[in-house]
Amino acid sequence: MKQNQNPLSFEDILESLAEGVVAVDTEMNVTVYNQSAEKITEISRALVLGKPCDACFRRNPRIAEMLRKTLTDGRLFTEYDEKLFRRITGDTIPIGVTTSQVVDAQGNMAGAAALIRDLSGLKSLEEGSLRKERLAYIGTFAASLAHEIKNPLSGIRGAAQLLSRKVKEPGLGEYMDVIMKEADRLNVILNDMLDFARPARLNRKPANIHQVLDSVVLLLQEGAGPNTFVKSYDPSIPDVFGDENQLKQVFLNLVKNAKEAIAENGTIYITTRAITEFHLVEGSGAGRMVSIVVSDNGCGIKIEDLERVFTPFFTTKPKGSGLGMAITLKIVKEHGGLLKIDSEPGKGTSVAVYLPVAERGAQ
Repeated sequence: MKQNQNPLSFEDILESLAEGVVAVDTEMNVTVYNQSAEKITEISRALVLGKPCDACFRRNPRIAEMLRKTLTDGRLFTEYDEKLFRRITGDTIPIGVTTSQVVDAQGNMAGAAALIRDLSGLKSLEEGSLRKERLAYIGTFAASLAHEIKNPLSGIRGAAQLLSRKVKEPGLGEYMDVIMKEADRLNVILNDMLDFARPARLNRKPANIHQVLDSVVLLLQEGAGPNTFVKSYDPSIPDVFGDENQLKQVFLNLVKNAKEAIAENGTIYITTRAITEFHLVEGSGAGRMVSIVVSDNGCGIKIEDLERVFTPFFTTKPKGSGLGMAITLKIVKEHGGLLKIDSEPGKGTSVAVYLPVAERGAQ
């Protein structure tokens, strides 16, 4: 058997590790700093090797502290969770730190080493899983809560209605009207909660998306200017495969949001086009899709709010339930579609909905 002429060296192995390796001598000066350590900390080894560990990790003193305790007290850390400040990007990432003592061939203490593992990918997966669990719990809780509240709420409204007929004092009659209006508003929120929580029963069949959009515009035309809605429809678009009433709710929410975001002379653009070989839909392969884009030149959405627009009960509106966009996304996903949103404060918002085309023979 032919022997390997270039056996792997210690340095080769050290540099190939995905984890960062930092080692110090008995004087706490850095002696080893592999390329993964450079990548994770964003500090060049030229600025670290031979330098005091405390000075090198001034923004991350816990790393130097763990190495010192390992060196002087013999305390070992195993997958110790810590936050690491990175030099160039200025952000912090979660890391796991494992330390060990280093002894020489004679068994004498020579220093200490730390293995640094980047946990940012792992943490994001855990957070995504926890978020799904929380949303599932919220859905179940919301459905139970809505059912429990609806009956007494109906009783309150009915009692207020009866009282309004019997009370003759004008001032008291106004209070009864307030009670009934607020009860009606609560009932709308509860119905939204139930729509969000309950499994959808879609009556899917071929639907003309342009007729759906025209009916939405007709409903929201009141109070809008003659040039508020600008429609650009692709006449070659085939029918989509979906529940017409559910799709109407989707675009009613989107166009209503756009109308509330624009100024008096603002514009809402509704554009459709056919897309072939669309690959972005989860759980589907290539296929024919239809794109419907609702955009406006309104106030836009703040960057910090854009990440939360689909979170249940998050709203920037004084009287909003915070469920409109969550329900919209839910319906689109149940249709095998995709929803993408882009926005810039002061310039407007664009929401693109992608829906599957009805295949021939679909009922």
